[in-house]
Amino acid sequence: MIKYIVSLVVIVFLVSCSSSKRVVTSKSPSSKPRIHTTKKPIPSSNDNGTTISSGSEVIVSTSVTNKIIRKALSYKGTKYKYGGTSKKGMDCSGLMFTSFKSGNIVLPRTSIAQSKKGIRISKAKAQKGDLVFFKTGGRRSINHVGLVVSVDSRDVKFVHSSSSRGVMISSLREGYWSSAFSQVRRMKGKDGVVSIPSKDNNSATYVVKKGDTLYAIARKYEGVSASNIINHNKLSGTSLSPGMVLKIPSKG
Repeated sequence: MIKYIVSLVVIVFLVSCSSSKRVVTSKSPSSKPRIHTTKKPIPSSNDNGTTISSGSEVIVSTSVTNKIIRKALSYKGTKYKYGGTSKKGMDCSGLMFTSFKSGNIVLPRTSIAQSKKGIRISKAKAQKGDLVFFKTGGRRSINHVGLVVSVDSRDVKFVHSSSSRGVMISSLREGYWSSAFSQVRRMKGKDGVVSIPSKDNNSATYVVKKGDTLYAIARKYEGVSASNIINHNKLSGTSLSPGMVLKIPSKG
């Protein structure tokens, strides 16, 4: 009888230890997914290749940016025609209107109206896909526009439709365009600011909005801290201003 009781106690003890181990191991894997999903929602993509993040900004894929640029360059050599939007003739704003339409971004039809859209960017931060505006012929208001097709440390090149030579590529280093330069703007899609990826393939870009802080921006990107953003952009402090363009590193 005593042996029976001792055996029963041993069996109960072993069963209780086994169940407690199962409880401990079941908690560990289930906790990780919950932390991941609350930190950063999975982004969604629409049909044109644009990835929409949890903020209001839209990061346009390189393929969409290149599609817009290829469309503009396909008209190279087309003669200038006021009001034109085809191979038969193209004016400057018509070239922008037609090119961005290929990327499902609808712009106004005139250069002055296009210059009132999007976010103003400093010339030093111009990127492929930005629009560059000019005041030519001594005009006081904007009357010409081009599309940035390449940027390096020394130059910004853009495609545009010149009234004298038609659709061509020019440089901001050229005296005429340097003196006529007015501003660079980054356009908006219907879902937010179009933020073209930088030439650094490991970075995205974020356009600062009113009320943004570095810490709030960092929380939008998994594995990125405020100090990562500061170092990546060579900022001297944490102060931000609306319209400022920040490069976001892939991960800290």
